[in-house]
Amino acid sequence: MDTRAEALKLAEETVKTLLECGTRIDELYRRFRELRLLEDRSPAFQKALLDVEHAFFMVVQSINVLREQLKLLSVAAKKEEIE
Repeated sequence: MDTRAEALKLAEETVKTLLECGTRIDELYRRFRELRLLEDRSPAFQKALLDVEHAFFMVVQSINVLREQLKLLSVAAKKEEIE
């Protein structure tokens, strides 16, 4: 069974979703960063906010890896490298 067409369609749908999700994640990240910069009463809470920022960064990195793999999937499907 040749699944290339279905995989390409699903990859396109996934990329669109990732872009939408990435925009929302960026908005949330900026809000947490602003809170951290405004926090002046508790260094421990400021550190917790920084940890949340770091977690957002890791999510974005994972999204970038997934987007790259989806591009490679598309290239492989077009070159008929997937069996």
